[in-house]
Amino acid sequence: MRYFDNSNLKDLFFKSPSTYGLFSSKEDLSYALGACLYMPGSREHLLEDILFNKKIGANTIALCIEDAVSSNQVIQAENNIINLFIKINRLLIADASFIDTLPLLFIRVRNINQLQKLLTKSKLVGLCGFIFPKFDSLNGEKYFSILKDYNISNKRALYGMPILETPSIIHKETRINELIRIKHIIDNYKEYVLNIRIGGTDFSGLYSLRRSINFTVYDLTVIRDCISDIINIFKRDSYVISGVVYEYYSKILAIHNNALIKEIFLDKSNGLTGKTVIHPTQVNIVNSLMVVSKEDYTDANTIINSSLDGVIKSNYSNKMNEIKPHEKWAKEILSKAKIMGVYEDGESYEGLLQRTNSLQYR
Repeated sequence: MRYFDNSNLKDLFFKSPSTYGLFSSKEDLSYALGACLYMPGSREHLLEDILFNKKIGANTIALCIEDAVSSNQVIQAENNIINLFIKINRLLIADASFIDTLPLLFIRVRNINQLQKLLTKSKLVGLCGFIFPKFDSLNGEKYFSILKDYNISNKRALYGMPILETPSIIHKETRINELIRIKHIIDNYKEYVLNIRIGGTDFSGLYSLRRSINFTVYDLTVIRDCISDIINIFKRDSYVISGVVYEYYSKILAIHNNALIKEIFLDKSNGLTGKTVIHPTQVNIVNSLMVVSKEDYTDANTIINSSLDGVIKSNYSNKMNEIKPHEKWAKEILSKAKIMGVYEDGESYEGLLQRTNSLQYR
């Protein structure tokens, strides 16, 4: 698959997005998640909904059996997802190219027992991995040990994405020690960790907080403080961390919602990549903002390819590029550019959204 895979959009790009897929490298997949669209696993026409949303730009979809599903619908949702992958397997047997029509698929499980049940009941062919909610130092080792054992036994490459959202992480007095314990677990299973996600809604709920439509999550100081510490602990070792969900949506807000756009810019400024989304109208906004500017791409190439190790002037004559301090930034920019593409000078998310706004959402 490829982001913005439409010949009518090519003139916006200096460097077009590259193709990638389920069997791409872990690094490519980490930067390819983009807007991760959550979808309740209880939906009646799950495969049809997945394929529809893929056509309108949702290249990553998470099938949720946790918060998005009522307690009395859990068994139904589990069976629904098991049947989905049975159907996908049959379609792939009939035509192997069907894999190209699928987005990256993840299952957000409810708990460890449900993870084990799903791994036992279905081959889950076409699945990229699992999202582990309420991930902490008590359950984290179990989640990843089960995943590792399954991968080894079945010669698979399923990934795990932990969500950091528990009280021991947001509470100041326990946060740093808990994050360090969690990092030790994640370090031991690094080859299976595709992305680290942050549960901003759960964190907010613990303090009776909810940002209004005109504010970003960074305006909630207690949440901003926690996000800062998560970045501090994990980003230094080059873990990819995703931005938190933005709760508001509508066809009008999707185009004009400055708070959502501001929040994504703040995500990017703080080193976060991609974002959880809960409605199709948010997908193209997030993905269009993940495209790299030509200026950043040019600076990154200059830094990586420099034979010097001091300071050199940017080709844009507006900043210094300091080779050693900016090296990790440059490598990450090039990884993003490979998957998401690079805008031509003078182009931005605004032009891309204008081209894609004609798509009709349900």
